Amino acid sequence: MLIANLGKTRRRLMASLDSLSEEQLNKSPGGGGWSIAQIVSHVCDTEKGIVETLLNALPGTGGKVEERDVAPLIETFESSQVGTASPPGSLSKAQLIRLLEESRFKYLQYIFNKTHETVLTEKSMDHPLFGKISLKNLVDFIWLHEQYHVDQIEKAKPRI
Repeated sequence: MLIANLGKTRRRLMASLDSLSEEQLNKSPGGGGWSIAQIVSHVCDTEKGIVETLLNALPGTGGKVEERDVAPLIETFESSQVGTASPPGSLSKAQLIRLLEESRFKYLQYIFNKTHETVLTEKSMDHPLFGKISLKNLVDFIWLHEQYHVDQIEKAKPRI
């Protein structure tokens, strides 16, 4: 289910970018905010950061903890990002696709090459922002965070 959710969300993100020109990708929406390219860059950076956290946690993780709904953690995470520098400005569609492929295949795929989804449910860590959390829930965070931003992109499209 975890891999299916990751794939479904990524396909949705790619489809939302498909019809956009490079100008539209790099234009800030009316009313302010990050461009769609900056949002995609943020999604990739977040995925890479979560995977690095997981890889560092795998060898010495804590035991099993109760699975939880991680959707509320998206707001916690995004609130912690307020005031941080925006990702680099202008990126081509090809660069964005490369970033998305790299974040998924170079980083996240490495997790599934090292361990199985069931192992991720048996291990946990103390996350500085989320507290005690299973490693599976951290991977859940990746696709839920991406889904959050796909919705944000869809809302921004009419304003660019």
